Amino acid sequence: MSALKECDIIMKGGITSGLVYPKAIKTLSESYIFRCIGGTSAGAVVAVVTAAAEYGRHSGGYQRLDHITAELKTNLINLFQPDPRAQSVYDVFRAALDKKYVTALLRVARVSLPWTILGAVVGLIPAILIGGVGAWLTGLVAAIFLGLLFALVALVFKLRNLLPVLDYGLCPGSRAENSEDTSFPPLSDWLTTAIDTIAGLDSAKRGPLLIRDLVAGGPEGRTGDSLHPAIDLRTVTTNLNMRRPYTLPNMNDRNYYFKASEFRRIFPQRVVDQMVNAKRDDDEKLRRDGDEDLIPFPLADDLPVVVTARMSLSFPFLIAAVPLYRVDYTIPANPPIRRVLFSDGGLSSNFPIHFFDALFPTRPTFGISLEEFDDAKPTRRVYLPMKASGGTERDLSIGKIPGVASFVMALVNAAKDWQDQLRTVLPGYRERVAHVYLKDDEGGLNLNMPPERIDTLLDLGLRAGHLMTATTPTDPATAALATQDQDRYPFDFDDHRWRRFLSAYGALEEALLQAQASWGNAGTPGTYSNFIEAYLNNPASYGSSSLANRQAAFKRIDDLMTLVKGWQPPLNDPKNKLLPRRPGLLRITPRY
Repeated sequence: MSALKECDIIMKGGITSGLVYPKAIKTLSESYIFRCIGGTSAGAVVAVVTAAAEYGRHSGGYQRLDHITAELKTNLINLFQPDPRAQSVYDVFRAALDKKYVTALLRVARVSLPWTILGAVVGLIPAILIGGVGAWLTGLVAAIFLGLLFALVALVFKLRNLLPVLDYGLCPGSRAENSEDTSFPPLSDWLTTAIDTIAGLDSAKRGPLLIRDLVAGGPEGRTGDSLHPAIDLRTVTTNLNMRRPYTLPNMNDRNYYFKASEFRRIFPQRVVDQMVNAKRDDDEKLRRDGDEDLIPFPLADDLPVVVTARMSLSFPFLIAAVPLYRVDYTIPANPPIRRVLFSDGGLSSNFPIHFFDALFPTRPTFGISLEEFDDAKPTRRVYLPMKASGGTERDLSIGKIPGVASFVMALVNAAKDWQDQLRTVLPGYRERVAHVYLKDDEGGLNLNMPPERIDTLLDLGLRAGHLMTATTPTDPATAALATQDQDRYPFDFDDHRWRRFLSAYGALEEALLQAQASWGNAGTPGTYSNFIEAYLNNPASYGSSSLANRQAAFKRIDDLMTLVKGWQPPLNDPKNKLLPRRPGLLRITPRY
């Protein structure tokens, strides 16, 4: 282990597109130890699997990852198992995804059979009244059209009533504990077992892998603690009611509760049992909602790893949202308990490349981003922008908008992904992100991909892994692809740190010079420094702090501003040709 370097990794969401990641992770693991691992949606699933493999590194965790990946090649579609109440609707959805449109229409007609018959009868009424061959032919066409129309309208109304009951997802994730079904397990059940297997745990004896296990570092190898985790795992989920993201496993809020009965639809029994029996803060108490207890959401250390992935993967309408409960203290008198839904992390941050970033990094934080394939660039399947180009937008993928549906998706994606996109073009940040370009039939909602297409996704990830590790592929096919321009510039950590230094300096200089202009000279009337120096003696807020500490804070900023005053002329000037042409921006943003 000592010969290996350390790195962090972030993975973008994309449902089945996550199959790009396993070979990339395996390749990275041969050169690096993963310290910090993050992702969203499908990226969160691979993040927890990677964390499990790192936890079980000494006992063959990455070899077991290969076995689990092979298992998925023939069972991917089986992970998506609908609630029995939604089976007929899911069958329509499956047929439409597989582009079997006639089958989909026939299933719509069967799902809403009484309405199909009613529509057909209405279509035949004119033929019955008028008579004649022409009228009957017209009536037959009308019967088919109206029968399907009535059935479609009935299906829409059925979904309108069914989806809220199912928390807006056809597939909950788990199968009832007493189920006699011995087929391939659904998503959460399979993922829980996969995590424990890869980590080398006997889940039947000790339960699911927990965050505290990752923090401690495992039975062998390195160790860690709460301040310096051996393996730092983070995923993103979205609170729909509050319209904001949360970072798991630490919610930073002890005002969340869950119902065991609801979680048994989403997670296997041993996961729910762990959450029910988890250690609580001394001042926490059970609450009631109707006839059932509301149980405090576990502290970070006691949270099963699988929960961080499942709460990030609640893809709307396909995979059910995760319900929690919260006391609404905005209503002071007898505050009510509100039910809140946590959905796909990709709604708020689909590529959290900012996770684990440091101003001056001591190890690389790699990212793997999933992009849209461009027919005009047929050889561009994997690209790492290591070659310096000033950090312009030339590396941003330009998607196609051929119709109304694409336009709507472009609106949604622009609204939710713009921050993530901009972070991937900034010098000092951009060159550690490998871009993988996927065709329309690869990844995404293509739940029923054949094994050979899954192999293509895995091999694209392998190419990305070799670029990030600056290693040469051993198989001839991948080695031949490495001669293409897109694969020509492997990652160079030394040059990455140099660019990072320049971007950091440019942002710091701009921010500090602007601050110094506002700060002015201590003791000069009308300046910000003069105001703070006087106000800190008796502030309206945070006055419980000591006067000595408030004075020390003032002196430190004043000393810094005095130093910055001497930064003339500024180096953040294009004529100096020192700093990247695309500047960064230093600002305070809330943590989530």
